[in-house]
Amino acid sequence: MTEQLALLESLQSSDGSFRPIHYLGNKLRVLDVIERVIDTVAPSGDPVCDLFCGSGVVAQRLGRHRQVFAVDVQEYSRVVTSALLCPVELPPDLVAATLDKARLHRQALGVGDFEELADHERRAILVALENDAEPLCDVLEHGSILAHTQQGSDTPPWLADLLSGAADSLPSGPGSVLTRYYGGLYFSYEQAANLDAIAAAVRELPELYKDTALAALLSTASAIVSTVGSQFAQPVRPRGSDGRPKSAMAASVARKRLGSVMDVYLKWLERYQRLPEAPHTHTIIRSDYRDAFATLPNNTGAIYADPPYTRDHYSRFYHVLETIALGDEPEVSTVKVGRSIRLSRALYRAQRHQSPFCIKTEVVDAFRALFEHAVNAGAPLVVSYSPYTSGTVARPRPRLVTIAEVSELAGEYFSSVEVVSAGRIAHSKLNRDEVNGDVMYDAEVLLVGTP
Repeated sequence: MTEQLALLESLQSSDGSFRPIHYLGNKLRVLDVIERVIDTVAPSGDPVCDLFCGSGVVAQRLGRHRQVFAVDVQEYSRVVTSALLCPVELPPDLVAATLDKARLHRQALGVGDFEELADHERRAILVALENDAEPLCDVLEHGSILAHTQQGSDTPPWLADLLSGAADSLPSGPGSVLTRYYGGLYFSYEQAANLDAIAAAVRELPELYKDTALAALLSTASAIVSTVGSQFAQPVRPRGSDGRPKSAMAASVARKRLGSVMDVYLKWLERYQRLPEAPHTHTIIRSDYRDAFATLPNNTGAIYADPPYTRDHYSRFYHVLETIALGDEPEVSTVKVGRSIRLSRALYRAQRHQSPFCIKTEVVDAFRALFEHAVNAGAPLVVSYSPYTSGTVARPRPRLVTIAEVSELAGEYFSSVEVVSAGRIAHSKLNRDEVNGDVMYDAEVLLVGTP
């Protein structure tokens, strides 16, 4: 079993729930507490709204016994939550036909000079495992075909020729975006091309099956990405400050890049298809949380909200997943470096969502809007939030507002406000150990506001 498949098997709780993607503040370990609190404020079993559904695990748990109205502003979240809440099983012949189409798409990408680039990386991966990390480091630092074609002046000459040839041989358009943008950077070229190929085949499926098949692809990309924490906020930095390769990191990347996309994808597809049939009719939409209240069912018994905690913009960590979900060819954001304008190193989407909960000047108004809408809807509000800490080297004040400040603010809107501890929980921070503060086990509380 590959490293990615072994990891997949570990991302599952004792009750069969699983983590579909690596996600900041994932609620898999506090599902029991969340469900008990929801049952307390809405004991009649009325529908519940999950307002920032994220990785979908809370919506899935609540959906076992209630109708769920799930909302998120990101398309990848809508897709994954739809697959968890409304599972469907693809007929075996349709799966086989889809994989055949994917192989044809892959063949269409693998022509001419692109295969020479992919072959070079394969050799670089093998020698990295033998403790010669230099060639792989060059690929990690300069390997994006898109970045090279737009600003490749610092690309090593031998790699520049391969990248230029690959750029000329690959077709343009959304069907090769993952290969041209993220090959070499987040995935091997072979992996990126196979992700593109499966995505193209999935988009030809009937609507009934698309979310399940696409969710399996999102889970695959999250499982195989070769970065610290399996996120997309930053590509790895394979060299130390002295310019020498970090051999252990390069070897870890090399092992992940040997993984078969097709094998991992089939495993994820099987997992989604094993989910039990939905006992209720659920609704999952992509929307800003404020707009979603306009379509909230009148009989909603409770609203669950898990807004972002820190100044980190969550979209940084999932921008590649959003590109896969949307199937588009995004413009890439730029940064100013000295006197020059360059593409962002992580190749962020230029139009990615910036949550008001992550902006110091907007977070209070964002909470006010949340509380006001919930009170107007007449439903109890359960908010997951994390207590304030003194911070880290990288983030001296990681929480933009404290739980005390949120509670005081909620008191202006609700007739009663209660804070419930979810117990000793330490969240994954998807970051390097040296910039994370002390592990904080009382990391999760639930703020319960009753109109």
